[in-house]
Amino acid sequence: MRSRLATRAPDVTVGSVGLLFDDRPAEPAAVRTMAKRGLDLSRFRSRVMTAEAFEGASLILVMERLHVREVSVLAQGLFPRTFTLPEFVDLAEPFGPRGDEPLIDWVERVGQMRRPTDYLIEDVRSEVPDPMGQSARTFRRIADQIDDLLAQVVELAWPLPAHADPAAGPLAPSTPGGR
Repeated sequence: MRSRLATRAPDVTVGSVGLLFDDRPAEPAAVRTMAKRGLDLSRFRSRVMTAEAFEGASLILVMERLHVREVSVLAQGLFPRTFTLPEFVDLAEPFGPRGDEPLIDWVERVGQMRRPTDYLIEDVRSEVPDPMGQSARTFRRIADQIDDLLAQVVELAWPLPAHADPAAGPLAPSTPGGR
């Protein structure tokens, strides 16, 4: 996410926390998988989630429904901004790209029909499986899934202005007659 937002929304803070491990390096298979994508995880250290880690967060994306429940327990008021990654994409697509609306308002509007009790029911379709201890192929498959979902999140939450076409390159000087 940080890499995707580096030029589009460089002021956005991106963090990573989990439930189990603190100060642990990334799994070797994850380091290799991401290196092939041009991302360096060699210095990554895990952090256990705390309420402080989410202070000021407008959007909290997690991998599993259990994580939504755990974040919601950490601090009152986090639930409206906490989604599994696939769930957020599914819910946000009908709203279309965010315009000038503040991110937190748009995110809360996207999730307005959800209730905390919804997360007591298992729904693996709304989750990203954990590849820990799995094969390199599994890490690659899940990295592809996450990459695709993050691309969609960025397009929805931080869309390029309508007049900006990154494929067009720099604008050519205008000429009389609009040619």
